[in-house]
Amino acid sequence: MSFMALKRPRPPQVNLLSELTDGYSQILALFDGSTAMRRIVDDVPASSGVDVAWVGEPDGGDQIVLRHMVNTRTPAINGLTVPRGRGLGGQVIEHRRLLSVSDYQCAENITHHFRSQVESEGLRAVIAVPMIYEDQLLGVLYGANRFTSSFGDRATQALEQAAGRAAAAAVVAERAKHAAEVAVHEDRRRVAVDLHDTVGAMLFTIGAGIRALIDDLPSGDAVQSRLGDIEQQAGEAAAALRGSLHALSAPREQVSLGVALRGDCRAFEERTGIAARLITVTELPAMSSACIGALSGTAREALLNVEKHAKARSVVLSVFAVSGGVTVRISDDGVGLPTAGRGPEGLGMSTMSERLARVGGQLDIGGNEDGGVTVQAWVPA
Repeated sequence: MSFMALKRPRPPQVNLLSELTDGYSQILALFDGSTAMRRIVDDVPASSGVDVAWVGEPDGGDQIVLRHMVNTRTPAINGLTVPRGRGLGGQVIEHRRLLSVSDYQCAENITHHFRSQVESEGLRAVIAVPMIYEDQLLGVLYGANRFTSSFGDRATQALEQAAGRAAAAAVVAERAKHAAEVAVHEDRRRVAVDLHDTVGAMLFTIGAGIRALIDDLPSGDAVQSRLGDIEQQAGEAAAALRGSLHALSAPREQVSLGVALRGDCRAFEERTGIAARLITVTELPAMSSACIGALSGTAREALLNVEKHAKARSVVLSVFAVSGGVTVRISDDGVGLPTAGRGPEGLGMSTMSERLARVGGQLDIGGNEDGGVTVQAWVPA
């Protein structure tokens, strides 16, 4: 006689705990912009019926970068920069409304700067929806089919709803990031004040006490010479402390570029496994958000080029003040500049140059002693 094992229903407490855990995970994901965006885009094909989906995230004031591909077959679209007015997404940036084409290859109402990439992926019908929150454009959500078609109400409504959720998620993530940076900055300032009031005061007292002892000893005394050495060391320690206090209390505008570049390095390492290191060579002056965005955007574009073309083992980013501005230098140890008649333009030089030129900056690209490529971006401060 055999018995069939019966699957016992889970107690209500277990179901509740599972629901709470899932909800908690979703809430946490909102504070990570990349994770939240990926989750939203992942659901687009199932909810709208499109074959492929991705999102264009802002990169400067008037362009987006395409990321978070779902169901693509090639890397042709990933990382593309789409300026205002170019292609379907560029038209959406300009007009801030939903647009679609039933056959991208033959559409007459858009430019065809990205026709080769769309053709490589085998896409035909494409729809693009602006992600708008409180009249601010926060990106563009795309859907596409691999056949010529029109997008019905179901697909349109689903994409508009997803675009609304994506815009809200972007706002939540950005506000959380800003709050975290402000909190870190405030903590740094509190630490600086505490160190000044404690360690700084102690070093001053020690230095003053040593000076008084030296003055009380006869000239040429052996102990006087030793105390002089200790006084010098105390002075050096006080100078080092002042430098640290200055760095800790630096305005948030002076540290935000470093925060952005560290984040870019970390994301690059996680994607590629290639070592990326940031070196801050000098103290940085305060910069406008536009200049910070231009430098960090150029760094991201350069890192994307390393990922796609360089075959590098490591990348070093250095940032320093020079010539009345700030320079970010990205150097890799890869295979070097393109050959066979292609110049640095193949590395997206025009896109990076345009981004920097809008804030009065400059771009240089060339080879380096490691055999790789060095991209150097400068903006005025």
